[in-house]
Amino acid sequence: MLRVKNVMAEVKINNLRQLYIGIGSNLDNPVAQVSLAIKKLSELDKLNTMRESYFYESPPMGPSDQNNYINAVVMFKCGESPEDILLLVKGIESSMGRKKGAARWSERVIDLDVIMYGDIPYKSDVLSIPHINAYERAFVLLPLMDINPDIYIPTQGYAKDLIRECLYKDIKKINKK
Repeated sequence: MLRVKNVMAEVKINNLRQLYIGIGSNLDNPVAQVSLAIKKLSELDKLNTMRESYFYESPPMGPSDQNNYINAVVMFKCGESPEDILLLVKGIESSMGRKKGAARWSERVIDLDVIMYGDIPYKSDVLSIPHINAYERAFVLLPLMDINPDIYIPTQGYAKDLIRECLYKDIKKINKK
């Protein structure tokens, strides 16, 4: 049987690419939690040149008995492998009190998702880039367009086109407090 190696998982990316990370929270002062996550990400030596979206409020996708979410997207320049980026992101979630094994779409103090990494489609057992459901979520698409109005999501399309057909559109821009 012919085996194909996942070169991306084994070789560090040598050139810098635009890394987009989605951030969400609906517990313990979500605006403060999203702001803290942005601060922690910006302090990492492996991430450079940050751009930040506006903050948005949207209802939960899961059980409706939880608080609304606050969401944002940040963009960095990065040269790490996708798996190393995932480790960095999961480390920040853990340091902020995210519990492993929480039910899908349950409330959470922080949620960090790798949305895009340059124009690289990537898939492993633990990570899919671009984020598999980015195209259907206004709380991802609108913040992406704050950073780049003409952004193209590999394998999914232009965010400005996707936003018209996305499923989760109940969203409003908010002021950081």
